[in-house]
Amino acid sequence: MTYAEKQLAPGERILYRARYHWIFFGKAILLLLLSIVLSGVDLWMAQKGVDPAAVGVLKWAAAAVLVFALVFLLARSIRAAADEFVVTDRRIIHKLGFFSHETRQCPLARVQDITVDQSFGGRLLGYGDLGIETASEGGQILFPTISNPEALRTAIWTHVGTGGLSAASPAAPAAAATPHAPPASDRLAKLAELKNQGLITPEEYEQKRRDIVREL
Repeated sequence: MTYAEKQLAPGERILYRARYHWIFFGKAILLLLLSIVLSGVDLWMAQKGVDPAAVGVLKWAAAAVLVFALVFLLARSIRAAADEFVVTDRRIIHKLGFFSHETRQCPLARVQDITVDQSFGGRLLGYGDLGIETASEGGQILFPTISNPEALRTAIWTHVGTGGLSAASPAAPAAAATPHAPPASDRLAKLAELKNQGLITPEEYEQKRRDIVREL
């Protein structure tokens, strides 16, 4: 059972679990490729009758790079398994660390804004950093180098008007006062659909989304 699952309150359920993108292991992968290249050059030099001393040095260098790559890959794998980025129907759970934990939690009702930071390569490969601005004392919560950050942002905005506005939320009575208005979650979902269809610009989408969130 994961940390997030242990923290769930009765009736609470996980809506989305973000994962590190494979680029998170990029340095380890590059080192593995380098060790393969060095081994190939070593074999070629041996076949060409190059000085055995030089061949031996290259062989040891390839072995050292391979060991370092495996250690780095193991460390990254442990971290990827330990870190958790979870959205439930009530809150956001952010947990880092294996032996020692650094955890932050924020009710969905306290989410103020969400930004996605993607480089050109990130857009091509489908990864990026997602920052969540909250009204909590901790401020921003950062989910770094995750796969498909847009999907996580959509998951949060889709449910910020449902699970985030529980009976304990001061914004709930205001929502009840306008029974004829569509739920905020439906309006946000429709807004995202219009943007995906190209019927509104990204700037119009962001402005309207902020207007809907402010109404909560």
